Amino acid sequence: MVRPPLEYKAYLIDLDGTVYLGKKALPGARETLQTLRELGKRLLFLTNDASQRRERIATKLLQMGIPVLVEEILNPSYIAVQYLRQYHPQSPLLIIGEGDLHQELREAGLVLCNDPKQVQVVLVSTDHRFNYRKLKLAFDAIRRGAVFLATNADRTYPSQNGEEMPDTGAIIAALEACTARHLDVLLGKPATLMAELALEMMGLPAEECLLIGDNPETDIRMGNQAGIPTALVCSGVASHTRPLRPIEEPTYVFSQLGDLLRSEALYSQDA
Repeated sequence: MVRPPLEYKAYLIDLDGTVYLGKKALPGARETLQTLRELGKRLLFLTNDASQRRERIATKLLQMGIPVLVEEILNPSYIAVQYLRQYHPQSPLLIIGEGDLHQELREAGLVLCNDPKQVQVVLVSTDHRFNYRKLKLAFDAIRRGAVFLATNADRTYPSQNGEEMPDTGAIIAALEACTARHLDVLLGKPATLMAELALEMMGLPAEECLLIGDNPETDIRMGNQAGIPTALVCSGVASHTRPLRPIEEPTYVFSQLGDLLRSEALYSQDA
């Protein structure tokens, strides 16, 4: 029996396409998050955006009228710092990415390098300036035995006008095609590493949390693989998506985040 969607202790909530599109909060998002807090629910925001550090994401949300603590945000650049410090603390690192990612990893004491003869780890992320030169650098490093990591594997992300834009999954596919090597470790959704860290941060079992997101391939798949109940909102990528695979079937479906308060589930697994 699936419980009513407001009976969970914590909510793990995707951002882009769920809470906002571009720089604008989606309808009802502010009010819904405020109400959840007033009900004593715990919130943790999960995003596959590694181009902005957690502090910048918190500022962006505040500018939308959504106050959030930095500690309530979990993104792949934060996970990358923890992972690389543990497993590759001194390894020269080649980054395919943009925004805050380079500086954040540099400030964490990691060694950045653009010489494929020395690079021991290649980290791939969203990069709007990805080109043949970057492809060749990563290709050479991976062919020489470098570990192949990625912050996320999203095929697309939703732009502010709702249009789908190519994302990191396309870069991963290009490198896998030319190197004949599969990705070694995925740090963000849908890999369960993010879900496991989220549950650890919440201090709760999976069944006491509800994971809400707009992308069946990343949000819902990760939640299902980690045993976390899931809710799909149709305000972002889901509005363009293909038929769902079994691993991508959510516990609930809502047209938007605000429907959570009205319990207007369009679908549930026990229906």
